[in-house]
Amino acid sequence: MLGVYRFFRLFFILCLAAAAACILLAGGYLAAVCAAGAAVWMLRRRITIPHFTLVLLLGGFLLRVIVIAVLRPPIISDFSLMYTAAQELLSGDASFQHNMYFSLWAYQSVFVAWQAMWLAIWNNPLILKLVNALLSTGIVFLLYRMARGYVRECAAQAMALLLTVFPFALTLHTVLTNQIASAFFLTLGLWLISCRDCERLGIWRFVLACVSIQAGNLLRSEGIIIVVAALAYAVFAGLRHPQQTRRILCGSAALLVLYTALGAGASTAVRASGLNENGTANAYPAWKFITGLNFDTKGAYSTKDWNRLTPTFDENYRPTDETRAIQEELLSERLSAGPKVLLLHIVQKTQFLWCDDALHWAFGHLTLTKSMTILYQNIQTMDRLLFFGALLLSVFGLVARARHRTLTPACYLPLFVVFAAFCAFLLIEVQPRYAYLPQLFLFCGASLGLDQLIGKGEEHA
Repeated sequence: MLGVYRFFRLFFILCLAAAAACILLAGGYLAAVCAAGAAVWMLRRRITIPHFTLVLLLGGFLLRVIVIAVLRPPIISDFSLMYTAAQELLSGDASFQHNMYFSLWAYQSVFVAWQAMWLAIWNNPLILKLVNALLSTGIVFLLYRMARGYVRECAAQAMALLLTVFPFALTLHTVLTNQIASAFFLTLGLWLISCRDCERLGIWRFVLACVSIQAGNLLRSEGIIIVVAALAYAVFAGLRHPQQTRRILCGSAALLVLYTALGAGASTAVRASGLNENGTANAYPAWKFITGLNFDTKGAYSTKDWNRLTPTFDENYRPTDETRAIQEELLSERLSAGPKVLLLHIVQKTQFLWCDDALHWAFGHLTLTKSMTILYQNIQTMDRLLFFGALLLSVFGLVARARHRTLTPACYLPLFVVFAAFCAFLLIEVQPRYAYLPQLFLFCGASLGLDQLIGKGEEHA
């Protein structure tokens, strides 16, 4: 009888688990609960995966290739404009530079050249997606190497696996965006600065880091976020290790000088090559602030503002005195709206950027059946719950480590990136996909919280 009892007990447990899974699936929570449960189980048992680097790189890339095969979003919006320009450049035609878009924002020409370089190997957008898949996998690897410098191995591995299955980061490479290539070089720069893997490079690590950060900035103008984070890290490192202050100051100075020089040199090279006569200039930086302060769009692109300003441009698509007059009127009107209106705008803008998902770029082309709708709801919920979980784990880990005084300057670095991005986006144009770069580093910061969940034990050196 005892054997029969055990059989029915196991049978009931399985039935109840199946019922729970059905409820979670219907509610959109199944994928998120499975991912979180697997991570907690791995942490509590302190399981580490052997040959993890190989598993992470090969497995991550293969998973992204599968996503490419399943999701085939059309090339639309700015992505279409830049892809078309890359095709023109490939055929020897650089006349795209006279288009309003590339005249105003000449720095986008570098990404056009980047795409043309890969299309010269195989003239098919698939190669751009495969390159994005490879670089996206590399980003996770670099963040894993950074995290394992200040948390235990199983926590770093759990973080890397969660980031690997984070839906936004796992599907964005199917879109021909400049965010992934830029994020790879920016992350590589911070890895060179802070990771123990690079200690043998000495002062050269700062030089190589600077080259990498500027490369990322040229592909997408987010280098300032990384530079600010790197300088904050240098300040913390100098305060924590006063005996190394001179070395840190020299490295920081070298980074700033070389970063500026490389940017100026790149602009000259772009101009001299004929890629764009305006180099890598931004002819209308105020546009980002005008858009970012638009109350009606929550800081997103405004067709109304654009249609009001563009007729005032000159024949070379340059802002005129009339443009600047309208610009000052818009900025003055919005900045003088009063603290309550501005505070509400900040709240709405924060909600739009950080709380909405950006999965529609990869999934928006699909015709969703009833079953596909349920699957998509699970993916959406998984995306947001993993993001909010990473956010809470980052804060929890930071507070817990600070209380026990076990924080090193490297622990703060990924969260410096998150906070610098948060502050920057309070002022400029936003949309949910712009949170890609800081979200990557948020997961890296979450490794601190994951490490605390392991329980008591020896602290990581």
